[in-house]
Amino acid sequence: MSYTVDDRASRVIDFEQIRVGDEAELTHVLSQEDVDTFAALTGDYNPLHIDEAFARKTLFRRPVVHGMLSASFISTMIGMLLPGRGALWTSQRLEFLHPARVGDMLRIVARVKQKSLAPRILVLDLTVFNQLGQRLIIGESMVKMLQLQEEDEMLNIEALRTVLVTGGSRGIGAATAHRLAEDGHALVINYVHAVREAEQVVAEIVRAGGQAISAQADVAQADELASVFAAAEKNFGPVQAVVHCAAMMSALRPFDELNWATVQQQIDVQVRGAFNCAKAALPRMIETGAGSFVFVGSVAADGVPPVQQADYVIAKSALAALARCLATEYGPRGIRVNVVAPGMTQTDMIANLPDKAKLLARMQAPLRRLAEPMDIANTIAFLLSPAARHITGETIRVCGGAVMV
Repeated sequence: MSYTVDDRASRVIDFEQIRVGDEAELTHVLSQEDVDTFAALTGDYNPLHIDEAFARKTLFRRPVVHGMLSASFISTMIGMLLPGRGALWTSQRLEFLHPARVGDMLRIVARVKQKSLAPRILVLDLTVFNQLGQRLIIGESMVKMLQLQEEDEMLNIEALRTVLVTGGSRGIGAATAHRLAEDGHALVINYVHAVREAEQVVAEIVRAGGQAISAQADVAQADELASVFAAAEKNFGPVQAVVHCAAMMSALRPFDELNWATVQQQIDVQVRGAFNCAKAALPRMIETGAGSFVFVGSVAADGVPPVQQADYVIAKSALAALARCLATEYGPRGIRVNVVAPGMTQTDMIANLPDKAKLLARMQAPLRRLAEPMDIANTIAFLLSPAARHITGETIRVCGGAVMV
């Protein structure tokens, strides 16, 4: 192929498609303007190149073009043609065989001699010919092909989302829905029984200028959850983020009074619910190369667990493990999975706890207060924002310092 320096668009070659033996060439006719410009740029006013009277006294008999001017078109080859955009010229070996003169047509030919996949490096054999086919310059170039990061595109993908909030009718879920609506997200408020509360959250978001719908489903049932995703796509487009807040009310029970059915209920809502959400959301997230999950865990899964809450601790611990597994497997697809682990928070969930337990929790936290639902919601909003695009597989504890890891 031929190429002229009048072209301004750098060729784009996928590094994976380049093969040993691939060739490219470009041509350029040397002009006196080229010589004058090169001399002015470099300060090389050697009379051999610019003074005809001086040149006549040499064996060349007339001016010759700067050798590096002819060689400079190797840079044009590398940056514009082979390999093209994103190429970094890292080393060069040159041998100057014959001089070039004004009016000569240079033909620069590059051939891929070697390719190293991991460091993304090419070794090119370069030859510069004149119009007579005479070799003027031979050499070997080493070129690193940079891997471009489409940051702006990724930021746009992460900027506005359709977000499903399970358990979004009250407490942390409702606070999160309100907070995410402020950031411009379209909200799908999932609930099981609290239809009035869910519709109230939706009405408040819409009244404030946001977008929201409610959707009833038991997240432990995959077929019910499928209708939620269908409603989301119909109204706003595919779900791009899931905030899994759904949880069973937990009562204090000594282990000798605990039965497996209670443990299973916690696991079904929290772990199976997260599992079902991931199964439903991942196919579309993989298509777009972006997506985010935030599971609401608990600091109860850290360190010494609270007594008489084995069912709750088991479920929250498994939920955190599921998050790490998903983060590891789907990170290469651009999908992030994190856990926000609140300490004791002022919601209906702790309404039945003794006041003494709440006071003790407050006094054990360095900040000396219990969390409010909006404290958790703000952290979730951060994790769904472009500012957190390099955070995955993490558990962020929002507990006033009660647990430090």
